[in-house]
Amino acid sequence: MDWLQVQIELGRLAPEPVEAALLQLGALAIEYADAGNEPLLEPAPGDTPLWSEVVLSALLSPDTPAERVRLAVAAAVAPAALPPVRFRSLPDQDWVRNFRRTLTAQRFGARLWIVPPSAELPPAPGAVVRLEPGLAFGSGRHETTALCLEWLDALGCGGTVLDYGCGSGVLAIAALALGATNAVGVDIDPQAREACADNAARNGVSGRLEVLAPDDLAPGRRFDAVVANILSGPLMELAPALGPRLLPAGAIALTGILVDQAATVRDCYADWVHFDAPILRGDWVLLSGRSRGRI
Repeated sequence: MDWLQVQIELGRLAPEPVEAALLQLGALAIEYADAGNEPLLEPAPGDTPLWSEVVLSALLSPDTPAERVRLAVAAAVAPAALPPVRFRSLPDQDWVRNFRRTLTAQRFGARLWIVPPSAELPPAPGAVVRLEPGLAFGSGRHETTALCLEWLDALGCGGTVLDYGCGSGVLAIAALALGATNAVGVDIDPQAREACADNAARNGVSGRLEVLAPDDLAPGRRFDAVVANILSGPLMELAPALGPRLLPAGAIALTGILVDQAATVRDCYADWVHFDAPILRGDWVLLSGRSRGRI
């Protein structure tokens, strides 16, 4: 199967709104590259620095209409003019192989490491997740995933955890590595559920991680922690479903949210969650807090 690769020459335009628009279109992978020849110094753990001029590449389903992509990008960069957008068909094995070559061990927070299967373990690692992202979104490289992983590391993750929109399963498996007793990963995409289950087996946690479609999550089931790294629209729609999933004093983290969307998302959860100060990374926001104890 071939894939549709989209390359967008953003120059100095902010990449985050474009990335969010492409994720809304179902992008399976997104990569940034230098538009010129600008050196980039080694970042701090968990940071994702960018060059001053950026080319964004995204991988989409081959039946995605090119005009729909152009319209989504135009809306994301408005009022600026539409930047150059190029399309090409990309054979499956080429992009998978090239993507895997770029993966290295990464640290998040004080003790959590995400390590590709082929990479060496770092010296004296703490909690380790061996991750094969496959086609599912979630390798730890994206800012929102990094924010969630750092939040889980700081939380400590005792008890039960719900990872809603689990993708590759990185957040649920990280929670288990950090001390959660069991976790549930929920995703609408069967391919994501398959990747999540495979990664659970790779990390020896299949017996503690359930992988479910949304309709299979039992009504009334509640958790010590809920994490959802999706997008603002689905997060707002899911508020009446996710808010009541928290046990008393349970913790929640929501991201996939741009800065100008944060207040609206927070208001949707106000009946169930007392929020802490938002955490920002670039144009992305993580909202976290504790249950108000209401069902």
